[in-house]
Amino acid sequence: MKNFIRYLTIALLMSIYVVTLFAVLHPHVTLAYKAFYIDRASTDANPVHYPGTREQGIVLSRQGLPVWVQYTRGLSGRDGWGRWTDEDLGNIASLRFTQTLNGPLCLDFAVRAVPWMVGRRVAVRIGNETQTVQVAATDLTEYRVQFAALRGADSVDLILPDKLPPVHSVVPTNGDTRRLALNLNSLRLVPGECPVVKTTPEASQ
Repeated sequence: MKNFIRYLTIALLMSIYVVTLFAVLHPHVTLAYKAFYIDRASTDANPVHYPGTREQGIVLSRQGLPVWVQYTRGLSGRDGWGRWTDEDLGNIASLRFTQTLNGPLCLDFAVRAVPWMVGRRVAVRIGNETQTVQVAATDLTEYRVQFAALRGADSVDLILPDKLPPVHSVVPTNGDTRRLALNLNSLRLVPGECPVVKTTPEASQ
């Protein structure tokens, strides 16, 4: 009888250890919690959410996140311009949505860039579709990207080139150790087609 109790106690303790180990290796936490505390890919710790729509968009220099953005990944803290992508947090900068998107969509966003990103291409992914844009300038520049038929899209991702250099290694007088690429100023998600930019014909001489 004593041996039976001893074996039963050992079995119960082993079960507790196994359950505890599983909980440690597979924590049941939100994706936002995982991005900040576990993956170290986010700088948003329990951000305040404010009212807004996807069509109104997000201004990234503003504190908090609009209600349609659950959390971010790969973006450094805010500054007066917006938020820089930082490859130390991962080479994909993302906004995760609270609700999925379907159908045609126009992505309208404005960024600044570090000089060594000018001329390089960045992949822009929303759900099942990926497009590319070429970085045009270091100054604030607006980009519009058309997505034809999204299905259950839950994030917008800017996929940056690998192995970007730390700022101070390119500009020795700058002490910034981050591996920056783009400073995201604003972003909007507008259902339907991107508007066609009309050009005014030159007057004949």
